[in-house]
Amino acid sequence: MKIFRAATPIILAATLLGACETSPPTQRLPEITFSHMPAFNVDVAKIEIENRFASKLSAPHIEHLMPLAPAAAVEQWAKDRVKAVGRGGTLRMIIEDASARETTLQKDTSFKGKLTKQQSHRYDMAVRATLELKDDSGKVLAAAGANASRSITAREDVTLNEREKIWFETVDLLMKDFNREMEANTKNYLGRWLR
Repeated sequence: MKIFRAATPIILAATLLGACETSPPTQRLPEITFSHMPAFNVDVAKIEIENRFASKLSAPHIEHLMPLAPAAAVEQWAKDRVKAVGRGGTLRMIIEDASARETTLQKDTSFKGKLTKQQSHRYDMAVRATLELKDDSGKVLAAAGANASRSITAREDVTLNEREKIWFETVDLLMKDFNREMEANTKNYLGRWLR
């Protein structure tokens, strides 16, 4: 009887611990920055960022679920790549699109399909933004824009951590495309104000 009483707390603790559901460890993803690239020194007094894209926060939109939403990546681009070095005027980064959508794919329900791991979801991401240069009176003097889009599919057996990594890597590729186009257009259309 004494052995049973002594073992009861241990058995109870083991039972309670076994009942607890363990969540997957949170993964640490790297940051997406552009600070390693040379900044565009623009002859304006200030830089502003205006995000005109409003996520719906419901399906099929997934921006709010992502470790790094496309809008945040575009804002980071503006913070890292453009610097104000003048005395007047404003350069505004206007984010027009920063969407990420999830589409459920139709699966093969045949016998062969049931034996294979299938692509179950497609993720479509897009960014579109404009750098708008204004003088002190608010008159637009020049503008340069860029857009990029990427799509990727995921298998039905991916874990939450794997899905978030897929999203992150897709945003990284998306922003590399955006950076290339915006860099070229900034030089072409805002070159007169670059220092």
